[in-house]
Amino acid sequence: MNTTLRKTYYGWWVVAAASSISFANAATAISILTVFVVPMSQEFGWNRTEVAGATSLGAVLGAGLAPFTGRAVDRFGARVTLVAGGLIVVAGCLYLSSAQALAGFYAAFTAVRIADQGLIQVSASVTAGKWFARYRGRATGLVMLGNAGGVIVMAPLVQIVISAWDWRAAWVMLAGVMLVVGAVPALLLVRRQPEDLGLRVDGDGISAATAGSEASAADPDVDLSMIFRTPSFWLILVSLFLVATATSGIGLHLVPHLTQQGLSAGAAVAAISVMSISGALAALACGLLAERAPPRLLLVMGYLLAAASMWVLMRADDLPETYLFAVMQGIVGAGINTLAPILWADYYGRRSLGSIFGVSRAAQVVGFAVGPLASAVVYDRTGDYQGAFLALAAVALLATVLLAAARRPRV
Repeated sequence: MNTTLRKTYYGWWVVAAASSISFANAATAISILTVFVVPMSQEFGWNRTEVAGATSLGAVLGAGLAPFTGRAVDRFGARVTLVAGGLIVVAGCLYLSSAQALAGFYAAFTAVRIADQGLIQVSASVTAGKWFARYRGRATGLVMLGNAGGVIVMAPLVQIVISAWDWRAAWVMLAGVMLVVGAVPALLLVRRQPEDLGLRVDGDGISAATAGSEASAADPDVDLSMIFRTPSFWLILVSLFLVATATSGIGLHLVPHLTQQGLSAGAAVAAISVMSISGALAALACGLLAERAPPRLLLVMGYLLAAASMWVLMRADDLPETYLFAVMQGIVGAGINTLAPILWADYYGRRSLGSIFGVSRAAQVVGFAVGPLASAVVYDRTGDYQGAFLALAAVALLATVLLAAARRPRV
């Protein structure tokens, strides 16, 4: 290990690698797929429901994998799952660049979404919680900053590549970014937990044996069956499913909706960048705030903002209203992604964090599957998204009520 690595607490290098692969994982984001919807639909004649079906199928299968990934992260660490997920994304993007039929699109994008939701998201989200306690909020915020930063950079870059060459070249570009920026750093830097390297959580310099005993006292090793019996676990879990349904019901359809409202394709894609910039700032802010304020309170505020943002989107037909929605939705998405693993760690400790978050992520991923498909069905039947977005706002409000009832458990 070189001098720089010895001077810097290794947890920050793990966070850097997790943030890096989260950045590259923008290739799998619905916010990026939405840029491909129009050119691919025009070339192949696919409707919105057919495209949304691939995101939903991959999300459902990823949900089935997520609990097993979380358990593997607890036992073996996140390196294998992150690298495997990254390589699957690389292969899937390369195949998408040569897609000729809907079946091929489904096979490739389903694999990409499984890697995203079932491997990368679960593994990256809990790495900070494994290496940090006192600085858990800011470390998690940095990982989520990479997530938002990827969309900030990739959305306009994909649009530029499509305009200069075609949508096939854009998929090749995304594959290259995942390989170089995502999979390789994860392979070289990610490790399971500080005790494995003789370090203490947060980098305080004491022996591994003392670190282990103090970590056990601070984060008791609660049996998963006991955690699953607490009402708060289920209230949080269902609320995350509902809010995931609400927020994902917008993502895939954002660019098509805004262009239908009269905005240009360039302005609609720019809204994604605005959303991501606000999300990047929100990830850091939420991480820091979570070290000072109850994570549950911050999440409740995020859920309410989600409902309000959908009302703004329904009215948006010019740039100011569109960008207002983008700022609000960026805060919502990054805030929930940052605060959810922090809340789980705050309630139940870090030792079973991967297992808990794996189940939690599975619930969210099912919501990610339901939301886009539901909005697509409403669009194909009515010709617009207004009814769908109104229903999604109501779902977000219901999620708020459930989360507000989830008091800290006694375990």
